[in-house]
Amino acid sequence: MNLNSDMPSRFPSISIIVPVYNDLNRVGQCIDKLITLSHPTSDYEVIIVDNCSSDGTYDYLSSRLKKVTLPTMQLIKCAKPGSYAARNAGLKVARGDFIAFTDSDCLVSTNWLSSLSAKWAEHRGDTIIAGKVAFFSANDKLTEQSALDFENNFSMKQDENAVKGKCITANFFCSKALLDKFTGFNEKLKSGGDVEFSQRVVRAGGGVVYCEDAEVLHPSRNKKELLIKRKRVVGGTWDAELSTGGTKRKLRFCVGLVKMLLGRTKKTLYCSDISFSHKFKLIWLLLLIFYTSVSEFIKLQLGKETNRE
Repeated sequence: MNLNSDMPSRFPSISIIVPVYNDLNRVGQCIDKLITLSHPTSDYEVIIVDNCSSDGTYDYLSSRLKKVTLPTMQLIKCAKPGSYAARNAGLKVARGDFIAFTDSDCLVSTNWLSSLSAKWAEHRGDTIIAGKVAFFSANDKLTEQSALDFENNFSMKQDENAVKGKCITANFFCSKALLDKFTGFNEKLKSGGDVEFSQRVVRAGGGVVYCEDAEVLHPSRNKKELLIKRKRVVGGTWDAELSTGGTKRKLRFCVGLVKMLLGRTKKTLYCSDISFSHKFKLIWLLLLIFYTSVSEFIKLQLGKETNRE
């Protein structure tokens, strides 16, 4: 449904798509940032896609968005579970020539859209812009120091992602034509659909470019949230390839988990910015994440359904 009856006389050049699921306490801050961007309000729209929240998020958004006059905002529902299904639902109603994705718990910088647009103009074509993701400590929960250290050293490294031909939807920008050309995201995936999409683009000759100036702040996750995320990531890999892969592919996945643990442990030991006691706690968290990954893989192998959250 469209909650803003005063529609602009021309189509906006950028559509911002934000999926939301049971995020009542944080989505309002996201909206606050989106309506104060330095980009001209007539040149962008915001589409918030509620993925059947059960905590009052939809009712809150229905009321909140009626009070927003500029930029144009829409609130729609997506009944199919999964953030990638929600993003695809947003794409169906998007009117912009370009699409910018972020998440309901993220805070965009004032120059976010302007920086993304300028970077795309330098490259054009089948190019995805991967904006910077930094972390802040949320006040509404306890976040352990080891979790903060993990986020700062290993999470959402968009500069590294771009080099590898990957981009995450916490800060993702490209033309709508590119998303249409590659038929959007794989809705079967609970996690990793953004990486899967960007790699499809790269394999077909496109590219991913990093943009340092287009910063988005993401709340640091605590231990519990990091472990839940690992289950989703393993599940996303399972849905994308492991469920139909042979024994060799599954062995390569397990070997990859070991290599990741060893690589991150080595990086932690050599990191000069972390004290010895913090290194010990971070390595223990790395072991927990490794155990969670292996445990989830075994459960999926035995018939468990992949996690939504």
